[in-house]
Amino acid sequence: MKYFILTVFFITSLSTLLAQDELSQKEAELAELQQKELKLQKEIESLKLDQSKNLLKKAGYPVSPKSLELIEHSGMTIGFDCDYKMAAWVFHVLSPEVATGSVSRTNDFREDESTSCGSAIEADYFLKTKRSDGGYDYDGFGFDRGHLAPSADFRWSETALSESYYYSNMTPQRPEFNRESWADLEGLLRTITIQENKSLYVITGPVLNESLPILERSVNQLRIPEFHYKIVVDLSEDQPKGMAFLLPNEKCEKRLSEYVITIDSLESITGLDFFSGLNPELETTIESFADYSKWKAQRNTIDVEPISPFDLPKGHFNTTQAASKEGRKVSIVGKVVSTKYIPKSQSTFLNLDQSFPNQVFSVMIWKDGRRNFSYKPEEELEGKYIVVTGVVSIDKNGVPGITVDKEEQIELYDEIE
Repeated sequence: MKYFILTVFFITSLSTLLAQDELSQKEAELAELQQKELKLQKEIESLKLDQSKNLLKKAGYPVSPKSLELIEHSGMTIGFDCDYKMAAWVFHVLSPEVATGSVSRTNDFREDESTSCGSAIEADYFLKTKRSDGGYDYDGFGFDRGHLAPSADFRWSETALSESYYYSNMTPQRPEFNRESWADLEGLLRTITIQENKSLYVITGPVLNESLPILERSVNQLRIPEFHYKIVVDLSEDQPKGMAFLLPNEKCEKRLSEYVITIDSLESITGLDFFSGLNPELETTIESFADYSKWKAQRNTIDVEPISPFDLPKGHFNTTQAASKEGRKVSIVGKVVSTKYIPKSQSTFLNLDQSFPNQVFSVMIWKDGRRNFSYKPEEELEGKYIVVTGVVSIDKNGVPGITVDKEEQIELYDEIE
């Protein structure tokens, strides 16, 4: 019996040792595969970056009437103006991969040593003093270090995202511009490339001239741009198109679509010749006409752009114009893109042009008002263009709207045209 127990113990121990050896072997194999995967990912990233560079070159770098220093980074190319210590333009490819990219912000702001004349530096934007406890005190100059090519456009590439933090890719931007209006435009272009599901060409820059005010406390006496621009172009064979945005360096109160201009117009403003590598016919196609409605700019399929005010009858206004009519009785026109009925309060909400939670204009029909309807407004009006007449009010979130008390305040738009 004693020998039997020892034999069983020996066999069990041997089995355990063999299992441990097999486990260690499999873990080693997995680690090796992970290293191979990481290496392949780096190689693929490098090939994609090379592909982007070639696409930019094929489209043609912007041509400037003055000498600019050309800086070719992995994910973006910069036309650097040494006189202003900032870029006149930054050119990059915006890929649908931004939808799945997972690289986080690096915040590794640094001087761009690729420039022969030196880029801006941290002390152009703020002073930093180290405290005795190891922390820092900051003395800001009132302007953000605003990206031209946004870091989020490169979240599929660690290399390109990190390079977006070079000061050569920055301009002095007012906080309310950089964090709101400019960020909204950057997000809009990412939405477009994801919805279009194709790579787009983006050129970004400040409008530079010698009359610009100086950021007095900056080491390099940086100029403060009054306007920034961003161009987006689709060069696919089926529907080549382009448009430019020109935004003031401040909080922009209008919808982004109202800042759209043609690329030709922007060339007249900046003196730059964009997309110089394209054949003249294609260049004319994308630069001479800008139609925002041709782009898939909505985050979902139900939202629409407001009707152009030039297409509306006299005395009627679109949802963008509504906020400026606060306190006045007017007629607002828009499409009912989302509705909500709350049984408990018997209240109805209609959102025009943009759906909840990004609504830009709301119609409120409270319990007493709903009793005056011969139909269920949340059902009958959804998906239709309507004219709502009443006094415009602004809610706590800054969204304009009209409270409707009777059925006659709402008409179908096609019935009044």
